[in-house]
Amino acid sequence: MTNRLLLFFLGFTLTLQAQSTDSLLNQLRTARTDTVRIRLLYELGYTYWLSGNDSLAVYYCSQSAKLAKQVAFLPGEGKARLQLVRIEADRMVDFDGGFTQVDTVLRIAATLKDRHMEAVAYMRKAQLLETNLTRQREIMPLFDKAQGIFTELGEKSWQGTVYGEKAQFFARTGNFSKAIAFFLKARQLQEEANDLAALRSTLPNLGVAYAALRLYEEASTTFDEAERVAKKRNDKVLEAFLLNQRAEILEKQGHYDAALGVLAKAVAIHKATKAAYWLPKTYLRIGRVYIKQKQFDKALTYTQLGDKLFQDVTESDDFLDHLVQINYAKIYLNQHQYQRAITYATGGLTWAAESDPPLLAETSEYHSILAQAYEGIGQLDKALLHYKTYKADSDSLLNQESVQKATASAMNYAFDKQRQQAQLNLQTLTNDKLTQARNFLITISVLTTLLAGFIFWSNRKLKSKNEELVIKNQEIEDALFKGQYIERKRVASELHDNLNTKLAALRWRMEAWDVAEYSEEDRVMHEGMVQMLDDVYSDVRLISHNLLPTELQTHGLASALQKLTDKLNFNPSMQFLLNISGVEKRPTAKIESELYYIALELVNNSIKHSQANQVRIDLDRQPKKIRLTIRDNGVGFSPTSQANGIGMRNITARVETLKGVYKLESSPGNGACIQIEVPS
Repeated sequence: MTNRLLLFFLGFTLTLQAQSTDSLLNQLRTARTDTVRIRLLYELGYTYWLSGNDSLAVYYCSQSAKLAKQVAFLPGEGKARLQLVRIEADRMVDFDGGFTQVDTVLRIAATLKDRHMEAVAYMRKAQLLETNLTRQREIMPLFDKAQGIFTELGEKSWQGTVYGEKAQFFARTGNFSKAIAFFLKARQLQEEANDLAALRSTLPNLGVAYAALRLYEEASTTFDEAERVAKKRNDKVLEAFLLNQRAEILEKQGHYDAALGVLAKAVAIHKATKAAYWLPKTYLRIGRVYIKQKQFDKALTYTQLGDKLFQDVTESDDFLDHLVQINYAKIYLNQHQYQRAITYATGGLTWAAESDPPLLAETSEYHSILAQAYEGIGQLDKALLHYKTYKADSDSLLNQESVQKATASAMNYAFDKQRQQAQLNLQTLTNDKLTQARNFLITISVLTTLLAGFIFWSNRKLKSKNEELVIKNQEIEDALFKGQYIERKRVASELHDNLNTKLAALRWRMEAWDVAEYSEEDRVMHEGMVQMLDDVYSDVRLISHNLLPTELQTHGLASALQKLTDKLNFNPSMQFLLNISGVEKRPTAKIESELYYIALELVNNSIKHSQANQVRIDLDRQPKKIRLTIRDNGVGFSPTSQANGIGMRNITARVETLKGVYKLESSPGNGACIQIEVPS
């Protein structure tokens, strides 16, 4: 015999944030490995389930499980099958297939020794049994098994999920105070784990439990918190569910027009999200509001619409919704179609009574309808019997509601106090940490300031030492230059006053010789010796002059170079050209002296080795630098072959002394050019 099932209470537990189906489909088309395809197929199924498209959800999860089985990827297969079970708990189309899936997952979990998968399988099996009225006693032991494993694994969020499922079990049986206790435990664990996805289920269901006990203020506050979660997750399904619950509170408070307005918003969302399961429930609630407004034609229209959509979703005659039964019964009762009212109320009463435990709220309402219907057809004995049962059930409900309301209020107060204390402790801890952080930052700041001061003082001291060292070096260089100057002056004086005088006297004496009786050969030799003495005299005179040229000391480098080229141009075989440009401010004596001797060295090299007929000297004086360029049109040479010559070494040493640079350009047959650049 087919088990009769009852659809009553909302139960949904979500653990992941859905991705865009377009994005997932694009990734699926380019996936290269089977494991990636298995994951993407699963995520597509999960995403379609969240959006309310159960058919596509089943398709993609089935494809994921099938591919995982083909490639023997057990973790992927188990995960996909668990999601298929979760979908079936909502669809209620193929329960036998759902239980088969659970058994397969338990075998996979045993093979993998995966305790987490095992626990989820127990929980999913319990969810399958939730609407099976004859197997209610099997549900709680399965939840306990799952809870024990999650506790061993230390998985707080999943522990909270099981508490939420237990809460829904007690809510379905009308024990809302116990449901609230479990919802509060679930909420605490999920908040500790910061599991927003799990709170998506717990908060709205907690609000439903408060509303069932007419704790509307607590319910509204909880719905507000759930709505913030929905906004963060862009969860339209949850937004529509919350609209339904707010409408129910408005209905119970007698604000029927406001309730209809809120339900219209929920219908719009259900249509946009194609939520086939939730849309008929909302239509049935609209029908119930119209019954209370005594607009029975509209009530019948929406009830029939909801009933048809509900049957299309369940695709079976073995399902019954009490909202459908009660709406029809009340509509026909008010239209004086008593027999039809009795038929619907009797059918619903049978289902409600077979629930374990019986659903007192529904049975009470059915007995009230039957009492009025039997009175309408004149069967007063049956009317009295149902009325007495109705009174007993309603009194029992009132007593239960009063006790549960007081209990729930106390629990809610305790939970709020606990949360306030936890927040206070957290704030105290935060303040302590902030104080520690502030003290740490102050200490670091002081140390940083001291370190910066020490570094600044050290830098100033080092800078002062460097300045002193620069001054000392300059003094040493000046002293060295002065010593060289004095030595050059002494050598020049010795050459000019002593050696040159003796050479002149020797030349005069040789010129005074009587060579009349000399042979032609002796006269030629005598003339050669006189000429040689004359040359030596001229060379010594030139050397003494160049060692300390008077023009350099009195008028500067430009004037000294001009005088040098004037003297050199007495030789008609080689032309010396001088070009002077730039500012007229003289550099230091050291710079002028070193550049003059460099020019002298290079001119001497050109005269001796270049075989040139023209030498050009360029002197360019700028505010921050001086450039001396000497070029000839001689035979040239290879720079690498002359780099280690004495002349080039002397030039390099002089340039480095002035902290300058030089560039040599020459090649055989193309003359030579050297450019010296020094700071002024």
